Amino acid sequence: MTTPNKPRLSCIDLFAGCGGLSLGLKEAGWSGLFAIERDPMAFETLSQNFLVPGAPYASFADWPAWLPKTNHDIVALLKNESVRKHLRSLRGAVTMIAGGPPCQGFSVGGRRDGADERNSLVYQMLDMVELVRPRVVLIENVEGIARRFVARPGEASTSVAESVIERLSDLGYTSIFDVLDASLFGVPQSRRRVVIVGIQDCPMSPADLKATFNEMLSKSAVAVRQHWGLHQTKNVTAKEAIADLTGGARVVCPDSTEFESAVYTKATSAYARAMRRGQKTGSIPDSHRFSKHGERIQALYNLAHQTQPPGRLSKAFLLENGTKKDKKVLIDASAVVSTITTHPDEFIHYAEPRNITVREMARLQSFPDNFHFYGRYTINGPRRKHDVARCSQVGNAVPPLMAEGLGLALRNLLDLLNAQSAAASPALPARQRPKVSAQEKIFSGIVAD
Repeated sequence: MTTPNKPRLSCIDLFAGCGGLSLGLKEAGWSGLFAIERDPMAFETLSQNFLVPGAPYASFADWPAWLPKTNHDIVALLKNESVRKHLRSLRGAVTMIAGGPPCQGFSVGGRRDGADERNSLVYQMLDMVELVRPRVVLIENVEGIARRFVARPGEASTSVAESVIERLSDLGYTSIFDVLDASLFGVPQSRRRVVIVGIQDCPMSPADLKATFNEMLSKSAVAVRQHWGLHQTKNVTAKEAIADLTGGARVVCPDSTEFESAVYTKATSAYARAMRRGQKTGSIPDSHRFSKHGERIQALYNLAHQTQPPGRLSKAFLLENGTKKDKKVLIDASAVVSTITTHPDEFIHYAEPRNITVREMARLQSFPDNFHFYGRYTINGPRRKHDVARCSQVGNAVPPLMAEGLGLALRNLLDLLNAQSAAASPALPARQRPKVSAQEKIFSGIVAD
């Protein structure tokens, strides 16, 4: 969705994971400078899709020579004085720092722990903001980031979002936060996330900034749906999202030969056609590996299909049928799915007695099918906290369509602020004014003289 004659909008992606945020921002016309991701498997996915020769979403063309193209720990980087010097040298050259810091410590979907060391990583992001001083800061996270932890006796209770906005204010940013649902942008999922936006030297009050940004978001949601040929008001259902990944002939999974996969069937929805990106009916989707379910699990899933309404299965039903799992969701074919997590075994396919695959998770997150995933499929045990398998790469990602909407809204917001700044400056004689194309005027909302 890039637009001619626009100034280059550069972006640094922190806690980049497999690259969902980078992908959406690229579609919105942003140019990635570099991306920081600690986990080697997640970075391999990012590298194969953005960095290697022939990558389907080639980006980061100006990746700085001083930063090797490999996985990095942001804490270690910021302790390196040479790196800090290089980051300071980027002042004035970076439009935005964006990222979704690890959220497990304050996720309401897991064990919320104010002492979790991963909570502090959002402040490492702010340390980089202080060094680079971009025009825009974008932070995406779970709703728990805006909820206050229980204070110790004698201490004030505060949320991470509140402390982040206070720190950004100290750095000269006018900041707001809001809660968005990814389904607004055509993602077939109810995924509510807090978005924090900071604008450096912003002439607007926080209230005006929030109202203006919300207006930009509404317009960008329309633009994203138009871009991918989606209905303007109806949500994309689970069946529309993954039906062509269902019912195909079973085959050996190409990268896990002891497991089965299945071929594509015909794509019958606008969403599926948009996600296929040229993948042909009868070919094998990437990362579409089926779990090996025993007879007991298959019987449980068949019974759920026959007797239970779609949605989260009751604990009583699960206990009565021999499982101690306290969360199993029977997907409703006719609605958006609930928030995709890092656990594919939480979701039962709406038509088959099995868990959804990594590729089906990716579809429900709005990753296109030519975006391939790398590394192990799943990881159990204590390593889950440190290693990022394919299922976790998908579940942790910012949905690309949502990221595209955010990127478009921020582009248009900057256009508006730049136009207001130009209007407030002494007017140039007509023959000295820079030429602006009609297409650029339409895109930015500037009315022609």
